[in-house]
Amino acid sequence: MKTYPGGKKKAFQITYDDGVLQDVRFVQLLNKYGIKGTFNLNSQLMQQEFSWVHPNGMEVRRLSPQAAQGLYDGHEIASHTLTHPYMQNLSDSELQRQMKADKDNLEQMFGVQVRGFAVPFDYYDDRIARCAKDCGFAYARKSECSGSFTPGTDPYHWQTGIYHIDPNLTNFVADFLNTEEELALCQIVGHSYDLDAENLWGNDGIYLCRPVCPQRHLVLHPRRTDRLFVSVGDDAHIVPTHNPVGADAHIRP
Repeated sequence: MKTYPGGKKKAFQITYDDGVLQDVRFVQLLNKYGIKGTFNLNSQLMQQEFSWVHPNGMEVRRLSPQAAQGLYDGHEIASHTLTHPYMQNLSDSELQRQMKADKDNLEQMFGVQVRGFAVPFDYYDDRIARCAKDCGFAYARKSECSGSFTPGTDPYHWQTGIYHIDPNLTNFVADFLNTEEELALCQIVGHSYDLDAENLWGNDGIYLCRPVCPQRHLVLHPRRTDRLFVSVGDDAHIVPTHNPVGADAHIRP
């Protein structure tokens, strides 16, 4: 049977977009439960402390670079473009500027290598994938969700599993807990502002545990030894070896 590094049978991955004020509370919870997340940031909007009004009337505000300093330590920072544009409307030169300049800005802001790109909104095509590769990204994440636990094989067309306020989240998480699929990967994508807007924090602050009550901590509890908690950058480089004797998966250098 193939396994993840360390002999783990399953992996859990969470990736959140936009870099908003609610990330402060959410990152504290991930740290409490020993979970590594990926946070996809728009450097120019952070510099502007851009805000917008949610349909429920709540203001959603980007973190400033100063407020974000140190927040994401131990997690992955990835690019989400400079200004969160509709990518299909961009020229080739503007597409590259949005992606490469954001990568450069984030690396300068946080002093880390930015390996990943997450597309804003829903549009994704081969042109964006090629640009991500040309800009030096190791992977590019689409917004389209697969609805499955099967890891991707193309790092430049990476899909997550389910959106975090999808009405099927309850069944998705429960199925992940019970699946015997080799290298099962539970990938959840979202925005931390949704946790305020939809009142999803829960009594202990872990909304992902709510669907599987009474086993509230079965997914996120750090003492579960059969699961590997990974960032998107980690997992986009986990390659199952199709050896019939079932060698472990490995991470590319």
